[in-house]
Amino acid sequence: MIITKSRAEVKPSRRFMASADSAAIENPHPRRGEERRNNHTGALFSTRKILEWSFGFGFNRLPRRLDMAEKSMDFRPEKVQQRFPGSLAPLINGKALLTAARAGNGMIMATNIRCRLPVEGIIRASMTTGAPVMYEIAKSELSYTQFTPASFVAFIVRENERLGNARVPFAVHADHISVKKPEDVPSVAALIADQLAAGFTSFAIDASHMPNEQNLAAVLELARPIVAAGLSLEVELGEIGAKSGSAEGFTNPEEAEWFIRELVNGGIHPDLLAINNGSVHGTYFGASHEGIQLDLTRSIWEAIQPWSVDIAQHGITGTSLDKITSFIDYGIRKGNVGTFWQNITFGTAMNQNGNALTTAERDYIKRPYRGISDELWQQMREWAAATGNTGGNIKKANLAFAAELDALGAEYKERISRQACEEAIRLFEATHSIGLADKVWSLIA
Repeated sequence: MIITKSRAEVKPSRRFMASADSAAIENPHPRRGEERRNNHTGALFSTRKILEWSFGFGFNRLPRRLDMAEKSMDFRPEKVQQRFPGSLAPLINGKALLTAARAGNGMIMATNIRCRLPVEGIIRASMTTGAPVMYEIAKSELSYTQFTPASFVAFIVRENERLGNARVPFAVHADHISVKKPEDVPSVAALIADQLAAGFTSFAIDASHMPNEQNLAAVLELARPIVAAGLSLEVELGEIGAKSGSAEGFTNPEEAEWFIRELVNGGIHPDLLAINNGSVHGTYFGASHEGIQLDLTRSIWEAIQPWSVDIAQHGITGTSLDKITSFIDYGIRKGNVGTFWQNITFGTAMNQNGNALTTAERDYIKRPYRGISDELWQQMREWAAATGNTGGNIKKANLAFAAELDALGAEYKERISRQACEEAIRLFEATHSIGLADKVWSLIA
């Protein structure tokens, strides 16, 4: 049912919710093309009025940047428009975010959330600071989280709608689309097709597990539909966290130059190169510690500048904010933060760099005033011990306890959101991404 109110009767709000039980407010005198049909409810919304409510401006005082946000629906990739025809959530091409970051001398933070709980806090931080975000999910995470490609994109769009984000652009990134052997290429191609249809707007093909020549061949084949769609592309050379081969498996500038040159010659021009520069995924256990080699990173970045390709830094959890702040001086344009959000959700103790504190047996330490309830944490620990998923494999509890995580009480959800928001703002400050939303709109307008 559509409830129609006059403008004077409508009470401004800073959020709108596109859910089955929300009433739709229709502007009685819409301009041509101003009404949009909401994809989830079929209800009619006034585009301009929702923008007013989202930002608290009067109808005649909308600044130009909100006019840009109103037009953002036209800048969304084709598959996004097809799947979410009435959505005002500014899900756009990852290329636009990366271009703005380069022009504004900043970085884009990419977040692997693993469950639903930290997302509200990250979105609120993004809206507060005007910092664009890439919400991402790796191929491996599809096996131990509750998400499919389609449900992940829908959730991110729905949460941005619910919280009223119509201005700060974001991308949805397919992280680590791994190819471990040539025989994997057909199944990975099918996954990429599903992700394109689902509305992903940025992709990372990771064939770094294979020798360089096979890596090159796989990327040349798999990246073509991504390039044809005009979406952002990340590739990887040097398996992240590898501990074998020359220089402990680190990527070197000469092979990076060869790799990018051969890709471009083959018709594939990536935006980002992920490298092995000393980082690892997950938690640093025991005496191990963060060891990102920034001088090496800079040398690799310089080697690939003939093609204006930047560096994607993986494995940021456990890295100091001071060091993250310096990343832009070494060619790093995108930074992945994953396990950190899981630490916030689970309420694990962390050091000042966000690395989880653990016992000698690699058991995580729970803070009773953080994250999920102690009762749920105890259930997860017992499950992990019984199933052999202790240590870093506790991440698999995200799927095993998905229903329990979603059903947490309000007090636990609120404290997770609050901490996620605070920490996201610190990361936005460190990545120099505050206010980059305006730069995005100015470049694509």
